[in-house]
Amino acid sequence: MKNIFAPLAPLKKIRPSRKVLLVGGYVLVIALLLSAAVWRGYLPHPRSLFAGKEPEVPPVQQPVETEPLTPPALEGEGALEGEVPAAGDETTPALTLPAVPMAWPLEGTMLAEHHEVYRIGNTLRAHVGVDIRAEANTEVKAAWPGAVDRVTEDPRLGWLLEIRHGGDYITQYANLLEEPYVEVGDEVKQGQAVGKVGGSAALDAVEGTHLHFAIYREGEALDPVQVISPR
Repeated sequence: MKNIFAPLAPLKKIRPSRKVLLVGGYVLVIALLLSAAVWRGYLPHPRSLFAGKEPEVPPVQQPVETEPLTPPALEGEGALEGEVPAAGDETTPALTLPAVPMAWPLEGTMLAEHHEVYRIGNTLRAHVGVDIRAEANTEVKAAWPGAVDRVTEDPRLGWLLEIRHGGDYITQYANLLEEPYVEVGDEVKQGQAVGKVGGSAALDAVEGTHLHFAIYREGEALDPVQVISPR
């Protein structure tokens, strides 16, 4: 019997051509070069292309040099009551030390002495200067010749006047009835009326009508009793 079907031709072994080998070699070399570039950081990592924008790193701020702060002089338990007067400005005339002794600004009973400790609420304070009892509207006189350095309505001591004298002395008059008679820059003579006794102080060693009187030299509070001759 004859064979109906012709015998199948033997299968040829499939061998890759040279072109396929060359193309594959090129692709492999390019892949290796790209991998090396990514690893060395020349190119972004492929995942970063789909991760969105990278977060911006804020620049490093250099610290700003600031002047040290001076602590407040009147806070806390045991603090002094009066503020240390500031140095005079350029408009304050040059003053020489007076040749006459300092005098009391008025006559009256001493109610609170210098550095006498008193209590306000839970706070202890050392009184700066003296408090002298006087009737309301009693005129206050300049203790020494000088120039008016400060006029203000202090939140604690009420209407306040400071006169600068030669030798870097300052006399302070507070708890006045109203604004003083003089203004900043005015020259005053010893014994000249500069204001009236009142009760404008909201915080002082004593209450009622009296004069709060203090003396400073080079920023240091002095005891008026030790500076002025006894009355």
